[in-house]
Amino acid sequence: MSQTSLNTVLETFRQQVKAHPNQPSVVYENIQLSYSEVDRLTDNLAAYIESKVPPKSVVGIMLGRNEYMMLAPLGVLKAGCAYLPLDPSYPPERLNFMMKDAGAKMLVADEELLPILKEYKGPVIMSSDIRKLHPGTPKAPQPQPEDLFILLYTSGTTGTPKGCMLCHRNIYAYCSHHSELMGLDHSSHISAYASFGFDAFVSDLYSSLISGGTLYIIPERIRLNLPALHDFFEQNGITCCFMTTQVATQFAINYPDCKGLKTMYTGGEKMSSFPLPHYRLFNCYGPTETICYVVYEEVKKQEENIPIGRPMKDIKVYIVKDGRQVPKGEPGELWITGTQVGLGYLNRPDKTAEVFVKNPFDKDPDYSIAYRTGDIVREREDGKIEFMGRKDGQVKIRGFRIELKEVEAIIREFPDIKDVTVQSSLPARSLRTWCRRLPCR
Repeated sequence: MSQTSLNTVLETFRQQVKAHPNQPSVVYENIQLSYSEVDRLTDNLAAYIESKVPPKSVVGIMLGRNEYMMLAPLGVLKAGCAYLPLDPSYPPERLNFMMKDAGAKMLVADEELLPILKEYKGPVIMSSDIRKLHPGTPKAPQPQPEDLFILLYTSGTTGTPKGCMLCHRNIYAYCSHHSELMGLDHSSHISAYASFGFDAFVSDLYSSLISGGTLYIIPERIRLNLPALHDFFEQNGITCCFMTTQVATQFAINYPDCKGLKTMYTGGEKMSSFPLPHYRLFNCYGPTETICYVVYEEVKKQEENIPIGRPMKDIKVYIVKDGRQVPKGEPGELWITGTQVGLGYLNRPDKTAEVFVKNPFDKDPDYSIAYRTGDIVREREDGKIEFMGRKDGQVKIRGFRIELKEVEAIIREFPDIKDVTVQSSLPARSLRTWCRRLPCR
């Protein structure tokens, strides 16, 4: 697929508004908004944002779990801006750093969360005021494929998070392929399980919008309560869901016959073998830099080492060692090319140049840049890719990437600490405690 032929999420959403104006677009608790209502409210928000900041600004969004998780991002994008999702469960130091590093010109937030961002002094609109805005029509032109869509921050080796820049081309390419793979359409009921600042939330939100489906935002109180989650799925007729690997595994073992559920996709950690559910199950792999996942395996049998599978459409991958592709069966670093490869890291040209490299294996301009993942994999005899580990100290906690060097950098800031080494054998519970404390300097 030529990159220039790509549509955008906004254009496809508008097509769905015309085709299914009364179709429920988002549901949270007892609140339900149709496609036409979402379109109207986000037009009003976009017009308001345009009156406050110039086009292509970055707008921070900090929300609890509510219907504004759909309204706020769409309003920002319609204003010709990009957005920075801020998860209020992150440490305040980290969130304030992200706003400053991103150069955010505006903030959309739940009022009770505003005290978290004490360092931000720019314009703010409270989520509760979005419904009160005067009718308006945004004037921003249709975004171009390379325009910035979202900034997603990941853990950094120096103690400073990196802002992954993803553009409209990346998001639309991923969502269109994902929607096709999962069989999404206007009859789909898609759950929003992931955290707002996690790329899997981007996956569910925009795949729902471009397919004309309905997004059901899971309340925080039941996200880790499997019986309540099962009841939520059955009561709302959820047909497609994402969960991080460990939660998905436990759900599938305990509820293999969840009524109405057709497809579950999961990722973030290595999958272990277990009795398979009766719905379709996908083991997915992909870094934030290439948005959600680029390689997938529909798990149809139990096996000791479940592969991550084969690449999606418009994705080419290479297994590389010492600058050369390795033969089948040999381990090497996974390189990713194609429409989902992001723009690099904001304000980090050194790190961008290190991992976003010229592709020496293909002259097609659509595959000219390769992202070096740092993940060690091998290609099996059946052509499927098997994940083996990392070439550095990165680990995954509930799907979130944590650089052990970032943990080390923070520990070194304590008085009387001369040096420290954190190993990946650290129990996950202890590491999660450290990660909650990680500030950003």
